[in-house]
Amino acid sequence: MTAGVRYHISMDFVGPLKGGLNGLYLSSYKRGNETVYMAATQFQATDARKAFPCFDEPAIKATFRITLERKSTKIAISNMPIETTEDVGDGWVADHFQTSPKMPTYLWRSSCATLSTRRVPRQEMSSRLPYIYILHHLRKSRTHVNDSILPEPVLTTNASPTVALNGSTRAYRAWARPEAIAQTEYGLQIGVDVLTFFEDYFNITYPLPKQDMIALPDFSAGAMENWGLITYRETAMLYDPEESSEGNKQRVAVIITHELAHQASRAGLEDVRAVHQQRNPQFVRLRRSDLVASSFVPVADPAEINEVFDSISYAKGASVIRMAKFFMQDDTFQKGLTNYLRSLEYGAATHDDLWYAWGNQSVVDGRDRTDVKEIMDTWILQMNYPVVNVKRTQNGMSLSQKRFLLDATSPDPRKYTSPFGYKWDIPFTYTHEDEQDFTASRINWMNRGDLGNGCGLVVARTVGQQWVLANIQQYGYYRVNYEEDNWRQLIRQLVDDHTVIPVINRAQILNDAWNLARAGLLDMKIALETTNYLKNEREYIPFDAALDGLGFINTMLHRHELFGAFKRFMSGTVTEYFTELTMNNTGATHMESFRRSQISSTACAYGVESCISQAKALYAQWMANPSVNPVNPGLRYTVYCTAIRTGGLEEWDFAYEQHRTSNLASEQSRLRSAMACSREVWILSRYLKRSLMPDEIRLQDAIGVIVGIAKNSVGRALVWDFIRAHWKKIREEFGGGSFSFPGLISSILKAFNTKHDLQQLEEFKDKEPDMGSGTRAYTQAIEETKSNIKWMEKNIPVIKSWLGNAFPGTTGTTKPTITHTTPTPEVKVDVRLPKALVPLAYEVKLRPNLYGPDPEKFTFTGSVKIEMECKSSTNNVTLHMKELDIAKESITITGGGETFVARYETDTKRQFMILKLDHNMTAGVRYHISMDFVGPLKGGLNGLYLSSYKRGNETVYMAATQFEATDARKAFPCFDEPAIKATFRITLERKSTKIAISNMPIETTEDVGDGWVADHFQTSPKMPTYLLAFIVCDFEYTESTTTRNVKYRAWARPEAIAQTEYGLQIGVDVLTFFEDYFNITYPLPKQDMIALPDFSAGAMENWGLITYRETAMLYDPEESSEGNKQRVAVIITHELAHQASTVWFGDLVTPSWWDDIWLNEGFATYMEYFGTVQVEPDWKMFEQFINNEIHSSFGFDGLISSHPLFVPVADPAEINEVFDSISYAKGASVIRMAKFFMQDDTFQKGLTNYLRSLEYGAATHDDLWYAWGNQSVVDGRDRTDVKEIMDTWILQMNYPVVNVKRTQNGMSLSQKRFLLDATSPDPRKYTSPLGNYKWDIPFTYTHEDEQDFTASRINWMNRGDLAVVDSSLPAPSANKWVLANIQQYGYYRVNYEEDNWRQLIRQLVDDHTVIPVINRAQILNDAWNLARAGLLDMKIALETTNYLKNEREYIPFDAALDGLGFINTMLHRHELFGAFKRFMSGTVTEYFTELTMNNTGATHMESFRRSQISSTACAYGVESCISQAKALYAQWMANPSVNPVNPGLRYTVYCTAIRTGGLEEWDFAYEQHRTSNLASEQSRLRSAMACSREVWILSRYLKRSLMPDEIRLQDAIGVIVGIAKNSVGRALVWDFIRAHWKKIREEFGGGSFSFPGLISSILKAFNTKHDLQQLEEFKDKEPDMGSGTRAYNQAIEETKSNIKWMEKNIPVIKSWLGDNGLL
Repeated sequence: MTAGVRYHISMDFVGPLKGGLNGLYLSSYKRGNETVYMAATQFQATDARKAFPCFDEPAIKATFRITLERKSTKIAISNMPIETTEDVGDGWVADHFQTSPKMPTYLWRSSCATLSTRRVPRQEMSSRLPYIYILHHLRKSRTHVNDSILPEPVLTTNASPTVALNGSTRAYRAWARPEAIAQTEYGLQIGVDVLTFFEDYFNITYPLPKQDMIALPDFSAGAMENWGLITYRETAMLYDPEESSEGNKQRVAVIITHELAHQASRAGLEDVRAVHQQRNPQFVRLRRSDLVASSFVPVADPAEINEVFDSISYAKGASVIRMAKFFMQDDTFQKGLTNYLRSLEYGAATHDDLWYAWGNQSVVDGRDRTDVKEIMDTWILQMNYPVVNVKRTQNGMSLSQKRFLLDATSPDPRKYTSPFGYKWDIPFTYTHEDEQDFTASRINWMNRGDLGNGCGLVVARTVGQQWVLANIQQYGYYRVNYEEDNWRQLIRQLVDDHTVIPVINRAQILNDAWNLARAGLLDMKIALETTNYLKNEREYIPFDAALDGLGFINTMLHRHELFGAFKRFMSGTVTEYFTELTMNNTGATHMESFRRSQISSTACAYGVESCISQAKALYAQWMANPSVNPVNPGLRYTVYCTAIRTGGLEEWDFAYEQHRTSNLASEQSRLRSAMACSREVWILSRYLKRSLMPDEIRLQDAIGVIVGIAKNSVGRALVWDFIRAHWKKIREEFGGGSFSFPGLISSILKAFNTKHDLQQLEEFKDKEPDMGSGTRAYTQAIEETKSNIKWMEKNIPVIKSWLGNAFPGTTGTTKPTITHTTPTPEVKVDVRLPKALVPLAYEVKLRPNLYGPDPEKFTFTGSVKIEMECKSSTNNVTLHMKELDIAKESITITGGGETFVARYETDTKRQFMILKLDHNMTAGVRYHISMDFVGPLKGGLNGLYLSSYKRGNETVYMAATQFEATDARKAFPCFDEPAIKATFRITLERKSTKIAISNMPIETTEDVGDGWVADHFQTSPKMPTYLLAFIVCDFEYTESTTTRNVKYRAWARPEAIAQTEYGLQIGVDVLTFFEDYFNITYPLPKQDMIALPDFSAGAMENWGLITYRETAMLYDPEESSEGNKQRVAVIITHELAHQASTVWFGDLVTPSWWDDIWLNEGFATYMEYFGTVQVEPDWKMFEQFINNEIHSSFGFDGLISSHPLFVPVADPAEINEVFDSISYAKGASVIRMAKFFMQDDTFQKGLTNYLRSLEYGAATHDDLWYAWGNQSVVDGRDRTDVKEIMDTWILQMNYPVVNVKRTQNGMSLSQKRFLLDATSPDPRKYTSPLGNYKWDIPFTYTHEDEQDFTASRINWMNRGDLAVVDSSLPAPSANKWVLANIQQYGYYRVNYEEDNWRQLIRQLVDDHTVIPVINRAQILNDAWNLARAGLLDMKIALETTNYLKNEREYIPFDAALDGLGFINTMLHRHELFGAFKRFMSGTVTEYFTELTMNNTGATHMESFRRSQISSTACAYGVESCISQAKALYAQWMANPSVNPVNPGLRYTVYCTAIRTGGLEEWDFAYEQHRTSNLASEQSRLRSAMACSREVWILSRYLKRSLMPDEIRLQDAIGVIVGIAKNSVGRALVWDFIRAHWKKIREEFGGGSFSFPGLISSILKAFNTKHDLQQLEEFKDKEPDMGSGTRAYNQAIEETKSNIKWMEKNIPVIKSWLGDNGLL
């Protein structure tokens, strides 16, 4: 093409008309049930190109002639008036608009309301199209100006008159939906008045023939200044004087004024100037986004362009303009601006053009400074701003300036550097106490050159020693810092008479102090003290500035333990002020309304009870009569938010319905914000889901909803998860062209202030590097998080001191471990000891040094001498040893007349101590090895460890042991394997103030000097190391004797000795029973049991000295519940099963290796029920066995990551892993099944034979199978091949489901491996040695005509299927049921054809008592889990609950609650949870009404039922339950010495009161926990304290869980798990675990049996792809999970299964809930 020649280009195009809020997009609104569509535009900054090909840059201007085609039912609007309209056929008309002046494309916006278009609107263009058009059903309003009314435009239907501008014929119209047209009146008048003012102010006539403004239902920004047609979000333009607040009114006026500033200035003034026109003296804050090092940047692509529509461009721009107006003075500012506009009319400009215009005018007006460009360049060409440091001198002040950064230590990316070295030309102003001149009439210029040379500016004026105040009226864009004395003088003035200092400067003082302190430039204490006067402040602006600073503390503390004290401070600050104001806003002025809204919102948020009660009452009044809203519009957000926050689903749903039907956008906005206040996790999750559903929440409002929920402390973690889980959709929807996207990013991340938060931010950025227009905001969020972390570390102690609270802190020190430092050799695979040497006898002497003042220095010293037999020649002695410091010179090895020279090294990986000899030992010869050692005596709950308890204010220390499975090696070097047995002679040295206890009785005691005595214990029988126990303490005991004269003692703290009575009697009775049952005399001379304050397991079966957790042994008949009583009886019986039956049960006969630990623990678990029945026959223990053991183990054993009962294990972590529900519960269930098919006599005799034949030896499971098989032959049983049967159950994992299909003459049975998720990939760590996962199944059944539940006949399914011929069975067509697995003796599930399931359900509904209790529980458990696995229609499982309202037995109801509990867990963040909660409430309400909370005279099982139903009723919102619980708790709080709550109901009462209460209820519980002398009561309180819904309280509780002075180490996991079960706490715990993983892994992951339970419990609710992703990422990061490895793998598997379950079953559950009228 040739330069200077004009050319034309034309083309046709088609584009998508869809939602998206940018370009030419589709919008809609509702008219009744009809959806009305329209088209609209938003082109700023770079989206005109989405409507037509164009030159889409702001400086490229052209005229535009627009033609819009539409159906005749619509109208069209654009920047210019319509010139002509023509009919173009087929019901279409074309509106031709007048040619526009020159303008850029981005000033065009459009809307179009039709779905049925047969063609896109045609555009005729002159170069490009900077117009806006709208096709829609809207109306315009009009008003009279100078008595002139313009005629209506030709195509406007149902239009009202227009407004004349300034006496001319130019029209001003306000458009809106017909339903909202009355709401345009105020905005229209504001528009006319403001446009007229701007014409006069700029002395430039508005250049277009008309000005329209339109309120759009969908709009991404607040408004857009398209020339001649300004587009607004409805909240920014519409105002209803009856229903809108003063805040809404101000927003309308301000935004209309802002947009008209663009229009009237005409030369395309950018937003910085327009913002200045809208601001009033309320603007006093310096925006935080200019405080970070990455805040100002040039732009290139559309995403970067959209990024700069931020507070820097708007707020900083306006502030700098305001400062310019101040130092130039008003006339110069106005004239220069007019000259600038006239000289560049319709052209493009740079900022220099404006600076020159102002500079020239300054010369004309004779101003002091005419070099405006020099000044302004320092403010716009470098980011950030200065802080002026004021130092008083003898004759004035010394001033220096410095770049202000919130975190000066943040690395500067140096993407943008300062051309002036970060120095500014600053118009410095000041006054002082003697002068008090706040006119700012004198300016002292701090020129960058002077200060850049390092010189201070001296102001020659004496100001004395009273206060100086700089930056008068905060005209300057800078902060001011003073010396400490001046700050204190200013604070003194505020306290004495704050009105001396003007409103703006009071706000400035507060804002400067808080941010200087935040940046580390001012002592935080000074910032805090600026609030001392706040109780007397009655002006809106200073109070708002204070709330801004305090709001930062609120944000930082909302998960911190100090939040409660901070909340009390805030409440105290505003209570009196709120009492003055109340919520009566009648006749209030604009600013009075602002103040009342401000203080009411603060008071209700911080718990001022009078505020909350007024708010709740008003909301309730509105709910009772929705057509009349009694709440003043200025207080509505506060009232709505408070009622929803303190209420539940009913309050939320009411608000949502009001939102759906309201015709006022500002009311909808208030309701949307208030709905984010809910503290119900599932409601917030539902709301988040709806935020991305345009039919529920408009796209323009989605970000506001998400941000609102993120500001809710309960919602913060939900939102962060939600954003990451839905990032792709959110990024696509908002990240490209949305101005609000950066705000979304910054708002949801602003509270991040921990290293874990930072880590998550950085990891997500690495994963998603393209943040679109949110890139800068995300980078700033990372920078702010780093700054917040430093702020927390520095300022928490200051705030704590200021608040004056004595919250406990962590001791933070760990005693150094004493270890030998020989380099670790290369890791070897085999962790088993060599077999060349076998120990015969040990002599162990230990002296625990626990008497000094500093427990961190406690150690124990010891010596060991081992007699060994050499089985095969060897030149090394390998022992187990861990964390011991061996005295090398003490090592001696002798035998066979020889003394050996040994060199030793350690293998820390295998925990070996290897002594390499100078020559070989000889087979058959006995040798002795001895050595001395020192070890750390510290907390840790394994090995020889330190424990303690409180006696008043005194800490009493004691030493205790827990050696199972592999921790004897931490007490002395030994052969630490279960099959390696020897005798032990123990000596324990102690001070005379203590006593010592071990497995055997004391033989002698001798004085060894210096106040020490040595107790020498009798030599033990042969036993493995893990059964040893040593205790040094000051306990007392109670004593009894069995019928076979075994001395039986129960030890406890002196304060708790009375609580041993019940346990002692149970112990004596059960030990006697077991001796009789097994016909084997207890082999030791005494049996001790001791209740330890700190103990990792429930109990440990050390021979002759059983150790218990206090909750497992102590019982107070007045204060303990029936549940506590049963726990004591059951656990004592379990441990005595190890002692007396001493099968595998583990002491008399022990496992050869830990792979058979299941037989030890499985037998003991079964026998705990068997033994308890003998002493407490009314407790229905064998019924409870079904739920507690069979159903419990079914859950874990249905996973592909389960393990066989017999499982190979190697290292200590793997060994600890198998102490799980498979070994205990499945083991017990399989033993019970074996007892069933062998019958009782054969079972008992075979067991006795097994014990006698292997007395004091080690065995494998085969030894037991052979004993039973042989006895079966003797007794003539049908099946004698016990090994064949049992191998199918212990050598392969999982279990079968038997599928029952009715035939004409019987049943067809098939078996299949049951897996909760059969699609899970099999890791094949364990494979079936039988090849096909088939079992020998003892199948039993009955049917409706027979109803024989004795299980007297067995049909064996031998590793395959079976056809059962039974002519007595009803025919399939008879509609009668068959029921298999009688009394659930078999360890298998049963599935039927659908008809049989429905017949069973019919029977339950008609008369459930026909089916025994155990089989009712079985039906429920099988149905729920078969449905969960996809083997049964979920609807059938749901229908099994149809009869539940009539169920009055504990066991079936418990089974139902287990199945329903899974749904509860899956739905607790889902929108269906509310309906499910209503179902559960309805199910138990009648039952609870029968039972009430009166437990007087209840039997054991009656108490269990009442506890079960009360807990369920209160949890699911049965109001009578909640009110009773709260009343009982309040009664206890009023008189703490008398607890009115029955022990069986205490957890329910405590949990309910704490869940519905606040800090007072929680702190009361914590104090009761601290002072209680009953461990079971403490346990209830700990569990209940996890019920709080306050995020900061739960965070404080989590922190305390790892502080042994607050929560015992043994109880830490229980606390964490309890909080994880709380829907509010789940995300907190997951973050907490990851943030503290190293500590938790070290503390619990090696030797703790409870660690796998921690893992599984906190992760069981995970059911989304985002959850799964987090699990897998954390596993990749932390591959070594210690003893939690299997549990973590199972959690991943369960999460995958849960995801599939959700996808498949949510529609079914929704339909079922709907069918039951619950939706």
